[in-house]
Amino acid sequence: MSHGLTDIDSLCLAVRDRESHRLISEAITAYRGGAFRSAIMSTWIAVAYDIIAKARELAAQGEAAPKVFVDELDVAIEHNAVPKLQRIEGELLKTANEKLLLFAPHEFVAFTRLQEDRNLCAHPAFVLEDELYKPTPDLVRTHIAQALQYLLTHAPLQGKSAVGRFEADILSASFPVDGPDINAFIRSRYLDRAKEVLVTNLIKWLIKSTFGNDRARFQAKEKQIAQTLKEIASVKTAIYDSVVPPFVATWFDAVDDAVLLGLCTLVDSDTRIWSWLSEPVRLRMRRLLATVDVGALTAFSAFDALSSPELSVDLLARFDALDRTAQISIAAENPRPELVSRAIDLYGSSGGWRSAESNGLILVVNYVRFFTSDDIRKILEAAASNDQIWAASGTSGILDRLFDLTLPMISQTHAHWQAFVSARITASRDASEHYAYPSLQQRLAAHGN
Repeated sequence: MSHGLTDIDSLCLAVRDRESHRLISEAITAYRGGAFRSAIMSTWIAVAYDIIAKARELAAQGEAAPKVFVDELDVAIEHNAVPKLQRIEGELLKTANEKLLLFAPHEFVAFTRLQEDRNLCAHPAFVLEDELYKPTPDLVRTHIAQALQYLLTHAPLQGKSAVGRFEADILSASFPVDGPDINAFIRSRYLDRAKEVLVTNLIKWLIKSTFGNDRARFQAKEKQIAQTLKEIASVKTAIYDSVVPPFVATWFDAVDDAVLLGLCTLVDSDTRIWSWLSEPVRLRMRRLLATVDVGALTAFSAFDALSSPELSVDLLARFDALDRTAQISIAAENPRPELVSRAIDLYGSSGGWRSAESNGLILVVNYVRFFTSDDIRKILEAAASNDQIWAASGTSGILDRLFDLTLPMISQTHAHWQAFVSARITASRDASEHYAYPSLQQRLAAHGN
C-alpha cells in the first residue's frame, strides 16, 4: 500500500477533531524528519486519543456501551489508577472494535499492527541490541495513511444510535421519495463516511423493519425503505452482496404469514432476493399469493413482485382471476410495465362515458412512461371502436395529453394518430366539432411528416 505525501496532507485536512489533527500532524512532521520510531508512536497516540474522543461523542448520544467505557475511564483517571489505565490502553483496540463498533475487520487488523509496531518502538529495552526495531519509511507512511483513512477523518456513525437516527430520518415527512434523491441523501448523511459495520447494520435493519411487531410504524413507508435498500446496494455493492444472501436465507424462516407478503416490495428492489430465500419461504409465498384476498394483495403491494421472473407468472394468473373492479384498482395503484397490456384492455372495454374518462387517466396517462408505439396503436384502435370512449367528453383532453407525452415517438406513431383522426372526421358532420377532435388535428398538423 503506497500513499504520496499529498494524499497524507489532503487526508490530514479532513480530520474532524482539532486535537487529533494536532497529534497526527506531529506524526507527519516526525516522518518527514526521518524520526520514524517517533512517527509511529505519535500515530498511535493520535489513534488512541481519537478512539476515546469518539467514545465520548457516542456516550453523549446515549450509546450504552460507550458510556460504560467512558465512565470506567473517567473513574480510573480521577483516582490515578495507573494499572487500570494501562489495561484500558492495552485493550483499547478490542474495545473500539467490539463495543464501540468503530472498525471493519481489515481496519482492526491494520490498527493491531500499528499497536504492535508502537510497542516495539516504545520499549527498545525489551529486544536484543542487534534486533532493535527499525521501521521503514514506507511502513510509517502506511500507518499514518491508515490512521487517517480508517479513523481520524470519520464521524463515529457506528452503533445503535446511528441506526436510530437513520430510522428517524426514514420516518420523517421530509425523507426523499425517489431513487436519485434517496441516493444523494443517504450518501451525504451516512454512506460516504460509514464503516462496514454500520452499512451492515443498516442493511439488516432495512430488511427487518417492516416485518417486526412495530410494523405499523412503517405503514406507507415500505416502498421508500425498499428503494433505500436498493440505493445502498448500488453504493456499497460488495458489502450488500456479502450480507444479504445469507441473511435473507435464514431470517425470513421465522417471519409470520401475516406479514410475509411484505417481501414483494423487497423483491421489487432486488429480484435476486427471491432466489436467496429458503425453499420453504418461497413455497409459503406462492401459496399466500394464490389464496389471500384482494385486500391483502393491495395492502402488501404484492404486485410489486411482478418484476421477478419467477413470480410474474403466478401474479399475472392471480390478476386475471380477479373481477374487473379489482383489476382496475390494482392496475391504477401499481403502474408497472408488466401490466401495460392489461391496462390497455381494461381501458378499451370501458362501459360508460365517465368510466372511460376515469380509466383514461389512471390506465392510459399514468402508464405513458411504459408505452411503445404499438401500445399507442392499440389505445387509439380501442378508443375508435368503443363509443363509450370516443364519445366521452373528456376523452379529447386525455388523448391530447397522450399525444403530448409521447411526442418523442411521433415518427413511429404518426400513422396511428392520423388513422384515428381521419376516422373521427369522416364520422362527424363538421371537422371542427368536438367529436372530430379538432385539438388533436392541430397537434397532428403541427408535427406532420
